[in-house]
Amino acid sequence: MGIIVIIVLYLAVSYSYYKIIGFEDLKQAKGIASVVAYKMFGETGRNIASILLFIAVLAYVNVILLSNPRVMYAMSEDGILPASFKKKDEKRDVLTVSLTVFAIVCVIVLFFADTFDKILSFSIFLDSIGMATSAATIFMLRKKTKHLDNTGVYSMKFYPVMPIIFVLTYVFLAIIIAITFPEYAIIGTCVFSVFLVLYFVIKKFRK
Repeated sequence: MGIIVIIVLYLAVSYSYYKIIGFEDLKQAKGIASVVAYKMFGETGRNIASILLFIAVLAYVNVILLSNPRVMYAMSEDGILPASFKKKDEKRDVLTVSLTVFAIVCVIVLFFADTFDKILSFSIFLDSIGMATSAATIFMLRKKTKHLDNTGVYSMKFYPVMPIIFVLTYVFLAIIIAITFPEYAIIGTCVFSVFLVLYFVIKKFRK
Protein backbone atom coordinates (compact mmCIF):
# COMPACT_ATOMS: atom_id res chain seq x y z
CA MET A 1 0.00 0.00 0.00
CA GLY A 2 2.88 2.33 0.79
CA ILE A 3 4.44 1.77 -2.63
CA ILE A 4 1.10 2.40 -4.32
CA VAL A 5 0.73 5.72 -2.45
CA ILE A 6 4.27 6.74 -3.50
CA ILE A 7 3.57 5.85 -7.16
CA VAL A 8 0.29 7.82 -7.14
CA LEU A 9 1.97 10.87 -5.57
CA TYR A 10 4.89 10.67 -8.01
CA LEU A 11 2.57 10.48 -11.02
CA ALA A 12 0.42 13.32 -9.65
CA VAL A 13 3.46 15.57 -9.20
CA SER A 14 4.77 14.67 -12.67
CA TYR A 15 1.37 15.45 -14.20
CA SER A 16 1.28 18.82 -12.43
CA TYR A 17 4.71 19.61 -13.89
CA TYR A 18 3.39 18.75 -17.35
CA LYS A 19 0.24 20.88 -16.96
CA ILE A 20 2.00 23.93 -15.50
CA ILE A 21 5.24 23.99 -17.52
CA GLY A 22 4.23 22.15 -20.69
CA PHE A 23 5.88 19.19 -22.36
CA GLU A 24 8.34 21.12 -24.56
CA ASP A 25 9.48 23.46 -21.79
CA LEU A 26 9.69 20.50 -19.40
CA LYS A 27 12.41 18.92 -21.55
CA GLN A 28 14.58 22.04 -21.29
CA ALA A 29 13.73 23.29 -17.79
CA LYS A 30 16.32 23.22 -15.01
CA GLY A 31 15.14 23.02 -11.42
CA ILE A 32 11.63 21.96 -12.41
CA ALA A 33 10.15 22.10 -8.90
CA SER A 34 11.33 25.68 -8.36
CA VAL A 35 9.95 26.71 -11.78
CA VAL A 36 6.54 25.26 -10.88
CA ALA A 37 6.64 26.97 -7.47
CA TYR A 38 7.49 30.29 -9.18
CA LYS A 39 4.58 30.01 -11.62
CA MET A 40 2.18 29.09 -8.82
CA PHE A 41 3.35 31.26 -5.91
CA GLY A 42 5.81 33.78 -7.34
CA GLU A 43 9.40 34.49 -6.26
CA THR A 44 8.70 33.81 -2.57
CA GLY A 45 7.25 30.40 -3.41
CA ARG A 46 10.29 29.52 -5.51
CA ASN A 47 12.67 30.47 -2.68
CA ILE A 48 10.70 28.41 -0.17
CA ALA A 49 10.58 25.43 -2.57
CA SER A 50 14.35 25.67 -3.15
CA ILE A 51 15.00 25.66 0.60
CA LEU A 52 12.71 22.65 1.12
CA LEU A 53 14.42 20.76 -1.72
CA PHE A 54 17.82 21.56 -0.25
CA ILE A 55 16.70 20.18 3.14
CA ALA A 56 15.33 17.06 1.41
CA VAL A 57 18.69 16.46 -0.30
CA LEU A 58 20.48 16.98 3.03
CA ALA A 59 18.22 14.34 4.58
CA TYR A 60 19.20 11.88 1.84
CA VAL A 61 22.89 12.73 2.27
CA ASN A 62 22.49 12.14 6.02
CA VAL A 63 21.04 8.66 5.40
CA ILE A 64 23.89 7.79 3.02
CA LEU A 65 26.53 9.03 5.48
CA LEU A 66 24.95 6.94 8.23
CA SER A 67 24.50 3.72 6.24
CA ASN A 68 27.48 3.29 3.89
CA PRO A 69 30.27 3.60 6.50
CA ARG A 70 28.44 0.93 8.52
CA VAL A 71 28.52 -1.34 5.48
CA MET A 72 32.30 -0.81 5.37
CA TYR A 73 32.44 -1.61 9.09
CA ALA A 74 30.54 -4.88 8.53
CA MET A 75 32.81 -5.78 5.60
CA SER A 76 35.81 -5.12 7.83
CA GLU A 77 34.37 -7.45 10.47
CA ASP A 78 33.97 -10.12 7.75
CA GLY A 79 37.60 -9.63 6.74
CA ILE A 80 36.81 -8.18 3.30
CA LEU A 81 38.18 -4.73 4.17
CA PRO A 82 41.22 -3.99 6.37
CA ALA A 83 40.70 -3.99 10.15
CA SER A 84 41.29 -0.23 10.24
CA PHE A 85 37.75 0.29 8.87
CA LYS A 86 36.44 -0.90 12.25
CA LYS A 87 38.12 1.95 14.10
CA LYS A 88 35.77 4.39 15.77
CA ASP A 89 35.72 7.21 18.27
CA GLU A 90 34.70 5.37 21.44
CA LYS A 91 33.44 8.54 23.11
CA ARG A 92 31.13 9.57 20.25
CA ASP A 93 30.69 6.11 18.67
CA VAL A 94 31.65 7.48 15.21
CA LEU A 95 33.27 5.25 12.59
CA THR A 96 36.23 7.52 11.92
CA VAL A 97 38.07 5.62 9.16
CA SER A 98 35.00 4.34 7.28
CA LEU A 99 33.29 7.73 7.38
CA THR A 100 36.46 9.55 6.28
CA VAL A 101 37.09 7.19 3.35
CA PHE A 102 33.46 7.39 2.21
CA ALA A 103 33.48 11.20 2.45
CA ILE A 104 36.66 11.34 0.32
CA VAL A 105 35.04 9.11 -2.32
CA CYS A 106 32.00 11.44 -2.37
CA VAL A 107 34.22 14.49 -2.84
CA ILE A 108 36.02 12.78 -5.74
CA VAL A 109 32.64 12.05 -7.37
CA LEU A 110 31.72 15.74 -7.01
CA PHE A 111 34.84 16.74 -8.96
CA PHE A 112 34.09 14.75 -12.12
CA ALA A 113 30.27 14.98 -11.94
CA ASP A 114 29.78 18.74 -11.95
CA THR A 115 25.96 18.99 -12.00
CA PHE A 116 23.26 17.60 -9.74
CA ASP A 117 21.73 15.54 -12.58
CA LYS A 118 25.06 13.86 -13.31
CA ILE A 119 25.80 13.17 -9.64
CA LEU A 120 22.32 11.73 -9.17
CA SER A 121 22.57 9.60 -12.32
CA PHE A 122 25.96 8.19 -11.29
CA SER A 123 24.71 7.41 -7.77
CA ILE A 124 21.44 5.85 -8.93
CA PHE A 125 23.23 3.77 -11.57
CA LEU A 126 25.47 2.22 -8.90
CA ASP A 127 22.47 1.85 -6.57
CA SER A 128 20.56 0.08 -9.34
CA ILE A 129 23.34 -2.47 -9.75
CA GLY A 130 23.54 -2.97 -5.99
CA MET A 131 19.78 -3.26 -5.46
CA ALA A 132 19.27 -5.62 -8.42
CA THR A 133 22.11 -7.96 -7.42
CA SER A 134 21.15 -7.85 -3.73
CA ALA A 135 17.53 -8.74 -4.51
CA ALA A 136 18.63 -11.48 -6.92
CA THR A 137 20.43 -13.28 -4.10
CA ILE A 138 17.02 -14.36 -2.76
CA PHE A 139 16.89 -16.99 -5.53
CA MET A 140 20.22 -18.41 -4.38
CA LEU A 141 19.18 -18.32 -0.74
CA ARG A 142 15.86 -20.06 -1.43
CA LYS A 143 17.70 -22.74 -3.40
CA LYS A 144 20.16 -23.32 -0.55
CA THR A 145 17.38 -23.46 2.05
CA LYS A 146 14.88 -25.71 0.27
CA HIS A 147 14.76 -27.89 3.35
CA LEU A 148 12.98 -25.00 5.13
CA ASP A 149 10.13 -24.83 2.60
CA ASN A 150 6.68 -25.46 4.07
CA THR A 151 8.07 -25.22 7.61
CA GLY A 152 6.59 -21.79 8.32
CA VAL A 153 10.02 -20.18 8.73
CA TYR A 154 9.28 -17.67 6.00
CA SER A 155 6.90 -17.10 3.14
CA MET A 156 6.49 -14.61 0.30
CA LYS A 157 3.35 -13.97 -1.65
CA PHE A 158 3.68 -14.14 -5.44
CA TYR A 159 7.20 -15.58 -5.26
CA PRO A 160 9.15 -15.49 -7.55
CA VAL A 161 7.14 -12.87 -9.50
CA MET A 162 7.65 -10.00 -7.02
CA PRO A 163 11.47 -10.20 -6.77
CA ILE A 164 11.72 -10.64 -10.55
CA ILE A 165 9.70 -7.44 -11.08
CA PHE A 166 11.91 -5.67 -8.53
CA VAL A 167 15.14 -6.76 -10.24
CA LEU A 168 13.87 -5.95 -13.75
CA THR A 169 12.75 -2.49 -12.63
CA TYR A 170 16.24 -1.62 -11.43
CA VAL A 171 17.80 -3.12 -14.56
CA PHE A 172 15.47 -0.95 -16.65
CA LEU A 173 16.47 2.12 -14.61
CA ALA A 174 20.17 1.37 -15.12
CA ILE A 175 19.62 0.99 -18.88
CA ILE A 176 17.81 4.35 -19.08
CA ILE A 177 20.69 6.07 -17.24
CA ALA A 178 23.22 4.31 -19.50
CA ILE A 179 21.39 5.68 -22.55
CA THR A 180 21.09 9.20 -21.12
CA PHE A 181 24.55 9.49 -19.52
CA PRO A 182 26.69 6.73 -21.10
CA GLU A 183 29.96 8.11 -19.76
CA TYR A 184 28.78 7.90 -16.15
CA ALA A 185 27.32 4.46 -16.71
CA ILE A 186 30.73 3.32 -17.99
CA ILE A 187 32.49 4.88 -14.99
CA GLY A 188 29.95 3.32 -12.63
CA THR A 189 30.41 -0.10 -14.23
CA CYS A 190 34.19 0.23 -13.93
CA VAL A 191 33.93 1.23 -10.25
CA PHE A 192 31.62 -1.71 -9.56
CA SER A 193 33.89 -4.11 -11.46
CA VAL A 194 37.03 -2.97 -9.62
CA PHE A 195 35.44 -3.46 -6.22
CA LEU A 196 33.92 -6.79 -7.28
CA VAL A 197 37.34 -8.09 -8.38
CA LEU A 198 38.88 -6.70 -5.20
CA TYR A 199 36.29 -8.59 -3.15
CA PHE A 200 37.10 -11.95 -4.76
CA VAL A 201 40.86 -11.34 -4.60
CA ILE A 202 40.69 -10.56 -0.87
CA LYS A 203 38.37 -13.51 -0.28
CA LYS A 204 40.76 -15.87 -2.09
CA PHE A 205 43.73 -14.38 -0.22
CA ARG A 206 41.98 -15.02 3.11
CA LYS A 207 41.43 -18.66 2.19
